[in-house]
Amino acid sequence: MSRAPVLRRRILSRVTLDARHSFYSPNGISNRLPYSSTRRSFGNVPKRYALGSDRPWVSSALVLSASAAASICLYAQKQGKVQLEGAQEKSHGADPSLNPNAEEVMHQHSGTSPAHIADLPREKAVLTTAPDVPPRIERDHPVLLEVPLETTTKMIQLTSAYKYEAWTFNDSVPGPFIRARVGDVVELSLTNRDETGNPHNIDCHAFLGPGGGSAITTASEGETKKAYFRLMCPGVFIYHCAAAPVPVHIANGMYGLIYVQPEEGDLPPVDKEYYVMQSEFYHEPPEKLDNGRLSPEVEFSYPNGLREEPSVVVFNGHEAAVTRDKPLKARIDETVRIFFGNAGPNLTSSFHIIGSNFTNLYRDGDVISPPGRFVQTTSVPPGSATIVDMKMVVPGTYTLVDHAIFRLDKGAVGYLNVSGPERRELYGSNEAPAPCVGCKLHP
Repeated sequence: MSRAPVLRRRILSRVTLDARHSFYSPNGISNRLPYSSTRRSFGNVPKRYALGSDRPWVSSALVLSASAAASICLYAQKQGKVQLEGAQEKSHGADPSLNPNAEEVMHQHSGTSPAHIADLPREKAVLTTAPDVPPRIERDHPVLLEVPLETTTKMIQLTSAYKYEAWTFNDSVPGPFIRARVGDVVELSLTNRDETGNPHNIDCHAFLGPGGGSAITTASEGETKKAYFRLMCPGVFIYHCAAAPVPVHIANGMYGLIYVQPEEGDLPPVDKEYYVMQSEFYHEPPEKLDNGRLSPEVEFSYPNGLREEPSVVVFNGHEAAVTRDKPLKARIDETVRIFFGNAGPNLTSSFHIIGSNFTNLYRDGDVISPPGRFVQTTSVPPGSATIVDMKMVVPGTYTLVDHAIFRLDKGAVGYLNVSGPERRELYGSNEAPAPCVGCKLHP
């Protein structure tokens, strides 16, 4: 049986507390790292880690953390309006073509729109959940693009055996796919509905300015923050929560992708577009319940994260997200485009699709340079993204993998089912396909 909700809300921010209590010894990570839970209340804190314990380093760590937090808050308040790199960049020799409105303030703390964008037409962003992608933007002018995001916690079926309490944007892992255009001003509204009391924010790699927007979007429980960001660079970019401790927020599911179309000359249209993100989860072994059975729920492990030893590596937030019940789909002679991101937080992905080459590869999300052609595997580090196109010419099941192939057995597998008549002139044999019993690669 799960812990009673009242017990699970006893401590609001155990993750922050325990992360602050992680210490390094001269020989590496201490063997007494305490953190092991991300439940709604983060479970029951052992006495030796609770406030008022007899360990003086606990109180010292909290005092230091509180002082640092206060300094950050004072700094943010003094900043008021934060100006994007613009006029200052121009005076230092930056390319003015990147920012035709360099002297303008791009974002602010107040809930009212800056005067310089008051005349922009408003448009609500189409936000989609993986693996879906919003439709192509056909307009030829910038808009004030409304992007509402909410932070929540949600129990997900992480693997066939275990559930896990994820931290989310808009109740999904990964968060929604955002599609915009160079010149748009994103009006980002971030509402924190996380009842654990943890603050959350957005660091978007497409936002040019200090912290990628994190300092001016940090929202406490029940709070909404609004900020404005002009999009100046085309490509596909990661966004993620950057509230402290940053690795914990990312490791628990707070990330997504934004694609910023160029003003002119967007990628050629394709038949199908999909959204796939790779990430890792780090959890403790399941607890033993009073009835002797193992709990169906597992909790976050900070020590495993520090050691970079993931329990699970998955596409789109859980091991079954892109497999037999929910594969990607296409028909022969169609071109499939995948916007692929790697949230990490630790591992580099060697993204490959068995049975296909990438007809076009837009490395690192770069949509301005000529694409790579007929590439077999591409490396995507944590915090980065790429775009791959494939022309599907033979029907069958194509398998998405991280070609660091042991990760297959940690959950990093997905399927693309291509339908249509056989193409024996391209792929065939007089021999019947051999069964692959228990095989995850070739279902």
